[in-house]
Amino acid sequence: MKKYDIVIIGAGCSGLSLAHRLFNTNIKVCILESGNRENRIRKTWSYWDVYQHPFAILENNSLNNIYCIDNSSPIKLNCDKYNYKSIDSKQFDKYIFDKIDISKNIDIFFDTPVDELITEDKYIQIKSNNSIYRAKEVYDSRPHNIDASMYQVFLGYYINPISATDKVMPRLMDFTQDKEFSFYYVIPFEDNSCLVEYTFFTPTIHPSDELKKNLDSYIKDTMGQYNLIRSEYGVIPMSPKLPALDLVKNVHKIGIRSGATRASTGYTFLNIQKQSEFFAKKIKGIHSKNPLLTIKAKILRKMDGILLRIIKNEPKQAKNIIFKMFTLNNDQTIIRFLSDIPSIFDILRIIINMPKLIFIKYAIKSLINRKI
Repeated sequence: MKKYDIVIIGAGCSGLSLAHRLFNTNIKVCILESGNRENRIRKTWSYWDVYQHPFAILENNSLNNIYCIDNSSPIKLNCDKYNYKSIDSKQFDKYIFDKIDISKNIDIFFDTPVDELITEDKYIQIKSNNSIYRAKEVYDSRPHNIDASMYQVFLGYYINPISATDKVMPRLMDFTQDKEFSFYYVIPFEDNSCLVEYTFFTPTIHPSDELKKNLDSYIKDTMGQYNLIRSEYGVIPMSPKLPALDLVKNVHKIGIRSGATRASTGYTFLNIQKQSEFFAKKIKGIHSKNPLLTIKAKILRKMDGILLRIIKNEPKQAKNIIFKMFTLNNDQTIIRFLSDIPSIFDILRIIINMPKLIFIKYAIKSLINRKI
C-alpha cells in the first residue's frame, strides 16, 4: 500500500496543471492515469491573454485581431490588449512529463484506471489494478456523463495551406447560413499551419462524416489547396449547471468534471488554470476563493443558460444576437465577457445591448423551467 498526501486521478489538462503547481514542495503527490504515456489525444487550447499562468512558454501563436463573420460581413475584434493565444496539448504534456521525470515529490502511474474510492478515518483508499493507494485528499478529473441537452460538436483539420498563413484571416465565428447554430473557426499558427473547425451548438450529436464534406469545401473556398496534417472530432456537453459535489469527503472534482467549461463558448483552459491555482493554494494552506463559485461566475452561468435556450429553440436568431454583440460592444468588453472576467459594467453593457424581447422571454422560461 502506497501513501500520499494528494492523489490526482487523470493526467489531462486539469490533473497536470494542478500537479505542476505542486512541484518541488514537501507535498507527496501521485497521479493515476488510465491511459498510456504515448497514445494521447492531441488538442489545441485557445484563449485570450487575460490571466497569467505558468505555461506561457508553450504558446504557439499570438493574434492581434480575430473576426466574427455573418452574411459575409466581417467584424474585427481587436486583440491588441488581450492577444488570442494557443497551446498544443502535445507540447504541454511533454513539458510537464519531463518535469515529473526528475521530480522528487511526484509519482505518475500510467495504465492505472481507478476502480473504487473508499473513505477511511483519516485517509481515502484508492483501488486500482489490484493495487491500493492511500491519500489525505483526492482530486478527480475523470470524465463522466454531464446532464446536458446541448452539445458543442466539432470536426477540426490541422492543415498546411499552400499559401502562407499570414494571409489567412483568423475567424472566431464565421457563421453558416443554414438553419442551425453552426460556424467555422480558423486559427493560423506561427509554423505556417492552421486549424480550421466546423462547429455546431446543437441538441443533436452530428457524426464526423456529416461535417466532413462542408469542412473540405470551406477550406478550399477560403484558402485553396492544402495538406492535411491531422484531424480531430469532439463532442462537448454544454450545461450552465455545476455538477453536484462529490459525496466522498475530501474528494474534489476538477476540470471539465467540475464544470470548468464555459457553457456558452466551450472555453476551458483558463478556468482550469484558475481552479488549479485555487486548489494548489488550498493544499498549501493558503486561503483563496474558488473561481467557479464567485457571484460573477453564477451570473455568467445564468446568462449562459438563457443564451443556450435561444440557441436551441431559435438558432438563426441566436446567430444574429451573437453578431450584434460583437457589433454593439467594445472589443475589451467582449473579450472579458467571453473569458469569464467581465466587470459588472461589462455585464450590464452586454445585457443592455441584447434584443430585449427575446432575452426577457427566455429569462422567464429559465425561471419557470431550469432544464434547457
